[in-house]
Amino acid sequence: MKITLNSGKELHITLATFAVSRNLLQAMLAEAKDLKFDPDAQVDVNVFKDLFCVGLSSKKIEAALHECLKKAVYDGQKCDSSDTWEKEDARGDYLEVCFEVAKANISPFTKTLTAQFKQVLTKAKSVLK
Repeated sequence: MKITLNSGKELHITLATFAVSRNLLQAMLAEAKDLKFDPDAQVDVNVFKDLFCVGLSSKKIEAALHECLKKAVYDGQKCDSSDTWEKEDARGDYLEVCFEVAKANISPFTKTLTAQFKQVLTKAKSVLK
């Protein structure tokens, strides 16, 4: 998959293996399980702040994402090199690259999850009323 980043540089993403992608999914779920979301509340900036802080501060997510990054190529350079992010302009793309690589590796697992979650949530609400 080829993505043009906001900077204009290209990112080529190849999915990691099933096990590596699943490890990233599990790390993200483990870190996000303590976040509280009210399905009836309006989504505000605090929701995004909490997700952002959890995702960027977690060593578990970082380690799992690093394995997925090994399959990506940023501006013609493999993302597994420690030199990839040393240049200042590359650092500006780092978070966008992480987001795109994580999204590409996790989305195959979650394609039907949203619909299933809505069904479970609707049933739970009807029981609680």
